[in-house]
Amino acid sequence: MFDTPGPRTQSAKSTWARARLPAAHTTDLLDESRFHALAANPGLLADELRGLPSRQVVVLDEVQRVPALLNEVHRAIETDRRRFVLLGSSARRLKTASANLLAGRAVLETMWPLVPAELGADFSLERVLRFGSLPVIWQAEDPRAALDAYVQL
Repeated sequence: MFDTPGPRTQSAKSTWARARLPAAHTTDLLDESRFHALAANPGLLADELRGLPSRQVVVLDEVQRVPALLNEVHRAIETDRRRFVLLGSSARRLKTASANLLAGRAVLETMWPLVPAELGADFSLERVLRFGSLPVIWQAEDPRAALDAYVQL
């Protein structure tokens, strides 16, 4: 499971997953129709998984939106040895929702804002100190406006 400490969003988790796992089956819970369907019936995930090859990795993006899906994930790990990448911006939300935290079945990884090694020649200590290094702000045409919008929203 990937989580982002501090800044809760825009650390490029989804971008990372698309780049690193292009063959993965992805369920994006920002898609409102998928969100509502799975929130109403988390068992639909099991039906979906039955139609996939057993070796195919499954990415659940924004999993904190439907904590009950973690029970289906748990079952698929135990019965089919299915592999998942669970992306979310708030492990805290899952904990407070009394969600199945997959103890011993999941590894929590943290995605931090961009670090100097990733920025290479583009690294500027002054810019990092002024605007931070979240990808959405770093890549913005107007980092001040992007940071203001990020903080306000």
